Amino acid sequence: MNKTMLGYVPKESPIYAVHPFVKLYFLLIVSLFPMFVAAPEWNFLLLVFILALMVISRVDIRIVRIYIPVAISMGSIILISYTILGGRHPEFQVIFNLFGLPIYWERVRDAMVVYFRILPMIATMVFFLSTSRERDIIVAMRTIRLPFVVTYVFAMALRSAGMVLEDFQIVRQAEQARGFDPTGKPLTYKIRKYIMYMIPLFALSLRRSEEFTNALVARGYAFTGEASHVKRADYVLTHYTFKTHDAIFTTLITLAFIALLIARYGLHYFSLDHSWFIQWLHAVLS
Repeated sequence: MNKTMLGYVPKESPIYAVHPFVKLYFLLIVSLFPMFVAAPEWNFLLLVFILALMVISRVDIRIVRIYIPVAISMGSIILISYTILGGRHPEFQVIFNLFGLPIYWERVRDAMVVYFRILPMIATMVFFLSTSRERDIIVAMRTIRLPFVVTYVFAMALRSAGMVLEDFQIVRQAEQARGFDPTGKPLTYKIRKYIMYMIPLFALSLRRSEEFTNALVARGYAFTGEASHVKRADYVLTHYTFKTHDAIFTTLITLAFIALLIARYGLHYFSLDHSWFIQWLHAVLS
């Protein structure tokens, strides 16, 4: 596994044969699938499909363990928000009372629907971050002909994120070398002392910005004036060719999205009325 600013990616993977634009297109389109699917079992199948893609792409599945506590805590927050903090609704069906608070079936159902919609979205993002390098995102943005300014700002945001973390570690080690030890101190003390990190980090950010500006000027880039109207060759795109299989994958993703819309709104599939999981859950809780 190789570490990037986005996460850990495999050294070799079949997914690298796919054009970066296809991966970005997959992220943007497939992330919308759960929004049109209400039945939790279908969203769960989508989650399994994405995990299978991660295995095929040789992604270390141990990375998924990092997100398990996040998924559990998020599910707990959603369930509590919908059931305990959802208020009183006499028109809903009460399945039981918890310390005097009525727990409604409709609220539990809605919480499950929302939770199973979010899980595939998270898995899709994890799959994208686990198979994409920084250059892949830049290439994908340049492929769809986004303006240079947009691509530059996004690229600098990715690069600055790593630099800020490195600068923070440098400042923190310097403070520890001077005797700063927050171990055992109250939270208010830690917050007050960590605020002092902002001053050197802000100064370092200004210096980084000046270095970026000087580097751009030295290479002839400019956002204003005549130099800003000069069309420059995208040399990075010369290393990536949009091949036949990339066009096939893009077409399949598009057709799958169109088929989903037709099945959802034309044939009324993937609704709660046809969900066997919701029917089973209702029978168990009622």
